[in-house]
Amino acid sequence: MIWSLTPVLFVDIIGSLLVMTLAGLSFITARRLLRREPDNATWIFLFWLSLALMTFAISRSLGHILSHTLIMAEHPEIWGILAPFSGSLNTFTFILITSVTAFFYHFRRIYQRMSANHVELENFSRDILNLNRDLETMVMERTMAEMALGVADGIRNPICVIGGFSRLLLRRLEPDDPTREWLTSIAAETKRMEEMVAKFEALAEKRDYFFSQEDLNYVAQNTLTTLRPEFDNKLIDVQTSWWPQPLIGKINAHLLRVALSHLLRNAIEATPPGGVITVSTTVQGELAHLEIQDTGRGMPAEVVERIFTPFYTTKIGGTGLGLVFVQQIIEEHRGTIRIESEVGRGARVLIDLPQRFGPRKESDFRPSE
Repeated sequence: MIWSLTPVLFVDIIGSLLVMTLAGLSFITARRLLRREPDNATWIFLFWLSLALMTFAISRSLGHILSHTLIMAEHPEIWGILAPFSGSLNTFTFILITSVTAFFYHFRRIYQRMSANHVELENFSRDILNLNRDLETMVMERTMAEMALGVADGIRNPICVIGGFSRLLLRRLEPDDPTREWLTSIAAETKRMEEMVAKFEALAEKRDYFFSQEDLNYVAQNTLTTLRPEFDNKLIDVQTSWWPQPLIGKINAHLLRVALSHLLRNAIEATPPGGVITVSTTVQGELAHLEIQDTGRGMPAEVVERIFTPFYTTKIGGTGLGLVFVQQIIEEHRGTIRIESEVGRGARVLIDLPQRFGPRKESDFRPSE
């Protein structure tokens, strides 16, 4: 009977040896990959999985070989004693393989989430750097404007007096008066200085380098598109109402997006899942009006009063500078921002920005007489 089963036993033993060989090669390959890239999560997973599979392959294969050997040697009672231990070891390796696979499955999800957060932090850091650079540029421009206005204001009156008197004296002098040439030179130089004062004033008023004509509707819509995943993750319904015509103003689109993003993220944080955030734009006189309304927990009056105070925050780990930067950005656009809120009734952010081209009045359509 044993000899009649020889082909089956031969195939089983050869197959067991082959399984152990393949498992060992898999483990060696996984270890080589892990040594090459120790921080690679995939190689870590394959290393431990191949180790567990190799343990199972050796345990099961050696169990088969040992059982056939003992049965052929007519000692089945010995295999009867060892069989429970071999089965327990195989069961343990099954549990080990399942545990390793389940652990690394969840670890992989956490790793992917951390990678996504890392990318988000990099983008946030880049925005902060750009914001700091833009704020430094604004401070520099403001300093130059203040210096230009100071210089212009300081020399305007003396120059006007000197120029006025020199021109008055020129009109009263005789054509052949020898002092006429001197007064002519004084009048010409004062005129040059008056032109220089005008250039200083123009420099103070000119901000085209930093601001350009942008549509407030487009900037707000673009910001909402960027933050769409954050709204979806919290199941927040975003409702919008846009003014039907472009709201063109002198705007720095990047800075305004940063300010709106901060305000919208505050609204997202305060609004519970399933809540509503409303963003709308209208025109009030010659001002473009933007409003952000949420259905969050709201704030008491004493918090609203100090909301723009530097370093004041109600968040754990907050810096208290976010809304200060937002206010500075809005003020740099010659605009105003205010926040209204009550506990349990959400918060409303109101922003007014001057328009480059205001709405047409009814008188604009009347024919001139």
